[in-house]
Amino acid sequence: MWIWKASCLLLSLFTSLNLCSGQFGTPITDDVSKLSLLKQNIPSDYQIRVHYIPKEVSGMCWVVLNIYPLEQSLRKLANVFGTISSNKENIIVFIAMLKSLRFTFDHEELETTMQVFQCHYREGSLVSGLYFDYIKEVLHSAAQGTSGFACKPPPCLNSPPQPGE
Repeated sequence: MWIWKASCLLLSLFTSLNLCSGQFGTPITDDVSKLSLLKQNIPSDYQIRVHYIPKEVSGMCWVVLNIYPLEQSLRKLANVFGTISSNKENIIVFIAMLKSLRFTFDHEELETTMQVFQCHYREGSLVSGLYFDYIKEVLHSAAQGTSGFACKPPPCLNSPPQPGE
C-alpha cells in the first residue's frame, strides 16, 4: 500500500512539474477553471495585494517579469485560508503552475532581468475578480510562448507614479 501511494505521489509531482515545455510551453490545464471557483468563493470586494510591472513598460518581457511576484502574491493569499480549505488547495495549484513556468527560465537571467526592471515595478491591490482575471491573462500569455528576455527597459523615472496619476 505504501509503495502504491508513494508512486502516485511521485507521478503527481512529475506531471505537475511538466506542465511546461519549450521556452514557455503550456501552463494552461483544466485547472484554469478553478479561477472561476475562486472568484465565486472569495468576496468580490476583497482586495488582494500584488507587486507587478505593467505591460506598457515591460513589453515582451511582461510575463517573465510578473511570474515570480504573482507567485508570491498567491502564497500570501493562500496563507489567509486554513489548511483544509478548498480555496487554499485551488490557490496552491496556481502557485505550482507559476513555479513550473518560472523553472523553464535560467534563474540568474531571470533575476538579472527583474533587477534591471526593478524601478518599474508597482505595488497595488486588485479586487478578487480582477485579480483572478490577471492570473488567467498571465497564464494565457505564457501559453503563447512569445515572451523572453530579449527586451530593454525604458529609463527609470525619479519616482514611480502614484495610483490615479
